[in-house]
This record gives sequence, C-alpha cells and structure tokens, in this order.
Amino acid sequence: MALSSPLAQPPTPSYPRSIMIHRPSALPVSPGRHLRQPLSPSPQLRRMRSSSHHFLFAHPKQEAGFMQAEENEEDLIGAIEEELASIETCVTDTAARFEALTLVDLMERLGIQRYFQHQIQRILQTTYMQWDDKRGLNDAKATVLAFRLLRLHGFQVSAGVLMALEGGKKSFYDCFSVDSPTNVSAMLNLYRCSQTGFPSESKIMGEAQEFARSQLLDVMSERNPTLLQTNNLRIEVNFALELPRQRLLPRLESRSIIRQLWPGNESTRKYLKLAKLDLQKLRKLYQRELEELERWWQRFGLDEVKCARKRVVQCYFVVGPNMYEPHFSSFRLAYTKCALLTTILDDLFDDKSYDLQELRRFNETFRRWDSSLINDLPQHKLLFKGIDDTYLEMAAEANRVQGRDILPIFKHLWAEYAACFLKEAEWMHSEHIPSYEEYMQCATVSIGVKIITWTSAFLLGEKITDEMLGHIGPDSRFMDLVGIVGRLSNDLTTFPRELREGKLATGVGCYMRDHPDCTQEEVM
Repeated sequence: MALSSPLAQPPTPSYPRSIMIHRPSALPVSPGRHLRQPLSPSPQLRRMRSSSHHFLFAHPKQEAGFMQAEENEEDLIGAIEEELASIETCVTDTAARFEALTLVDLMERLGIQRYFQHQIQRILQTTYMQWDDKRGLNDAKATVLAFRLLRLHGFQVSAGVLMALEGGKKSFYDCFSVDSPTNVSAMLNLYRCSQTGFPSESKIMGEAQEFARSQLLDVMSERNPTLLQTNNLRIEVNFALELPRQRLLPRLESRSIIRQLWPGNESTRKYLKLAKLDLQKLRKLYQRELEELERWWQRFGLDEVKCARKRVVQCYFVVGPNMYEPHFSSFRLAYTKCALLTTILDDLFDDKSYDLQELRRFNETFRRWDSSLINDLPQHKLLFKGIDDTYLEMAAEANRVQGRDILPIFKHLWAEYAACFLKEAEWMHSEHIPSYEEYMQCATVSIGVKIITWTSAFLLGEKITDEMLGHIGPDSRFMDLVGIVGRLSNDLTTFPRELREGKLATGVGCYMRDHPDCTQEEVM
C-alpha cells in the first residue's frame, strides 16, 4: 500500500538548544542513608506486591526462571564497551552505522543506555555529521531509525526527509514493506519515527504513521505464522501498536523486550543479560524506596488525619516507571511524598465538616508558616507538621544540590496552593459557580502540577539556575500552560462523577455557565 505523492518539505522547527529533548546527565543524587541499608519487606509492602500493582515488581509466578541472572555486571559492561568501541571506528561505513544505530536503539529500549552515554553520544554525533537535511542518510530504513534517535537526543533534524528519494522517481514509502522479518522491523522503526513529530510536522508525520500502522495491522492479521516468529516479532508489533510513545512506560517496554528476545543470539545476548541484571537491581531499589515511604507515612501519623487516603503505591507509580534510573531516587521519593501530602490537603479543604473559619485559619498558617494559629485544630496541625518536617528534610537535601536555600521557594508554593484550595472551598460552601476565567486562575494551581513538579525538580541532581527558573520555573508562563493542560485533562475525566456529586465549580461547569448556548458535549 503506497500513499499519495510526497508533501512539501516543512521548515525545521526553531527551538532553543537549552530546551531540546534530552535526558538529564547521570549526576548522582544521594538517596539517603536509609536506602543503603538492607531492609526486610514489611507486611504492608508484601500486600502491595500481592495486589494488582505489579508495575515495577515481578509477579512471583511470572518471574519463575526468568530473572535468574548470574553474570557479572562489570564484565558485561566491559564486553559491550569493547564492541561499541570497535563499531565506532567504522561508523562512517553504511552497514556499520546501521548496526551501531540498531544497538543504540536496543540499549535505550532495554533501559541500559545510562551505562554507555558517552559511546552513544559519539555514535549519534558521527551520524549527525553524515546527515543531509533533505535526504537523511540516503537510505530510507537507516534514515527513520536515525531520525528518531537524533531528535530524541536534541539534534535538529527535519521531517522533510520523509519525502521522495532518487529525485522524485521513487516514493519514500515504497522503500518499506512487510514481506520479511527484517522489513517488518524497518516498518516498526518508521511507525516509531512518526510519533516524534512537532506540531508543524503533523501532516507529514500523520501520513507516515497512517501508512506504517496500516501495514503493521495487515501483517498481524495475515495467516503467515513464520513471518513474525523471528525474534518473537508479534510481541513487539503488538506492544508498539497498543502503546504509542506518548503512553509508553519505559520500564514496561524494557521488560517486554527482554521477554521477547530472551535468551537472544550472539550479538544481543550480553545486552539482554545486562538488562536483566539492571532490572533486578532496580527492583530491589524500588522496594527499598517503598519501604522508606511506608516508614515516612507512619512516622508522621498521617493515618490519623481522617480524610487521608493512603495511596503510596499509586503516587509512586506515577513517577517510577518514567524516572526509573537509580540516581533519580531522591526525585521519586520527593515526588511521591508531595503527591500524597497535596492529596490529603485537597481532601481536607473539600471536607464540608470543617467550617470556613477553620479553613481560613489553616490557610493563614501556610501564609505565615506558623502552626501556633491552629493549636486547637489537631487534624490540621498534624498535617501541617507532616508538611513542615518533610519539607525541612527535602530542603536540606535540595540546598546541597542547588548550593542555595530552597526552603523559601517551597513555602511560597505551599502558601499559593493552600490559598487556591481556600478559594475553591468558599465557592463550594456558598454554591457559587465562578466564571471560567476566575476558575482557571485558581484551578491551574490547585491541580498540583506546579508544586509537585518543582518540589522534586530541585532534587534531580542538576543545578537549576535563575535563568532556567525564569523560563520554566514555578511562576513562568510555561508552568501556567502545563497547569492548564493538567487541569483540563483532569476536569474532562472527572466531570461526570463530580456532576453526580453536586460539584459545579469545574472547568466544564464554569465554561457552560459562561456559554449557556453550548451543550455539555460541545464543551467537552
């Protein structure tokens, strides 16, 4: 199946080098003394593991015989480094370059790229030196693989390469087919490549995605059992079709690839063995982190706050599968703690059993950062103490990373957050429906994206400069837009339930108030 004639080449999107897509460098962040001690699983954590939340942990029955790896990590890393070094010397050769890019892709999808960052960067830099803005690498299959890797590492490459080859005599898409396992893998690369476009490239990338997806669906439906047997391609194709890039959790992809390719062949076996060892090591780290979060919850007696929902695993899951590397341990812990505390605060302000005067005093406590204002409100004081003590600890660590006092920023974020919750509580108690503009000014903060993001961002392990804060910091236009996306995404999902509960001050409800001629379906 071939598509219509190639499209006109779009201009390469212009964006600052400082915000190009790339993973942070692997600067270590100390996870704290408690994470370096051997821990025995608590009964609570055992129950967590035995529930349906096997996102990072293995189900015991599923893992029988799978995660038994006896190889030495250092030996495997050394062997891979030797192989990459030999390939680097001849990356300018077409075949060697494609092999090198294939290995880079494999390492990244297995989640072991952090061990070989310098080698990967050199391979990509050499590839970029061979790159032509109009013709890519002069080979369609190598071009789509290189395009995705280069773009995700911050190199400026244009989607215009997905155009005619050979002076327009041959369509770019005519270079792809699904008549062999190798060609099916190439079609998968085209499909993944199509998911890395910028908005200005939506037409070209959409065309590529439509073509590749239809071809992959066709091959999945064909009754040719041998075609997808090589390397268990059926598993890989099905995984890619079910989970496009924007919904992909890297750790789950790594597990899927290991299962798909295990035990591998001579060229891939050492990569798979290292990935298995890495998975084992990280799983133990995640277990220790959940143990630490369990102890933290108990230490501050958060179960005693009547509206507290203990959602440790759920909150950890939001961040764990994406920021999975060991040096992001402090980031994961901070993110989870903040997510739990903000959820409790949200529920407390939503509790109609507390009158507005109590809530106003609680808000003033955050504004002044003075718990003496709520000495007669034990529930409020317990929660505030948990927030205060937790953030003193996190600020001390953030100060070491950032080289300056971060606590005032944390206090400002909490004061702003509590003030927005108070405003929403006043609307609720008076049954007032604000204008959409008034609602969004408050709701883009109360969604919690800003406070959770910046609580944990200061613990990423890299210094955040004043210039960075100006561009993407808590009070930037960038974070305003992130808050809008987060709030509207949330409101569109929860509106039916909140409508049944009688909560009218939502994004949908406020917009309908301002636009009475619009139906609920039109607004959503």
